[in-house]
Amino acid sequence: MVSRKTAIPRGTKIRQISLSRKVAPCPRCQHLAKRHSLGHRRLREVGINGPTILEVTYSKHYCIHCRRHFSLPMDHLAMPSGRFTNRVRRTAIDLVVKQAMTLEKATHKMRQKYHVHVPPTTLHDWVVAEMDQF
Repeated sequence: MVSRKTAIPRGTKIRQISLSRKVAPCPRCQHLAKRHSLGHRRLREVGINGPTILEVTYSKHYCIHCRRHFSLPMDHLAMPSGRFTNRVRRTAIDLVVKQAMTLEKATHKMRQKYHVHVPPTTLHDWVVAEMDQF
């Protein structure tokens, strides 16, 4: 089960997603590796009717050939070690870049319309990283 370190606000919708597999190919040598444990991750998601959290369960594997631990990639959901989904990130960046909002206005709109609090400093880092790609 996911750690309950942080309190979930009342009325928050929780969606559970399983990315667990019993075996998975090693990203290094492609040898099939068995699952040795499960990991859990909590991601904040864009919510139209209220706050939404994705509780993701994923498998951790060990390759006996490479002697390395690995997890299945979640790049389609979120950045590594991120607390927000890619959809939250993309929506917030679009408010600043495409709609020319200030960081504070974009943060306010994300909270009011999508029920996700993205700190202005986090949003700034996302926008800078986006601009560095060009």
